[in-house]
Amino acid sequence: MKKFTTNQKIVLIIGIVGVVTAFIGKVNGWEYMEFFPVFYASTSMIWISFVSNKKSCCKALKSKEAQNS
Repeated sequence: MKKFTTNQKIVLIIGIVGVVTAFIGKVNGWEYMEFFPVFYASTSMIWISFVSNKKSCCKALKSKEAQNS
């Protein structure tokens, strides 16, 4: 299980609240353009909270650039 930082927890909670809000809006008969932006933004927030904040990918890119030059 991944341990989240405080910032990641906040973004995850905001995303979950947004998705729940979008589902409630869909059930209550909101138009597509009223609930979809909320749903899309919220699922993006959830995805962002799981993105690694390590710099390992940057190190790999830098080493490839050094090899090419």
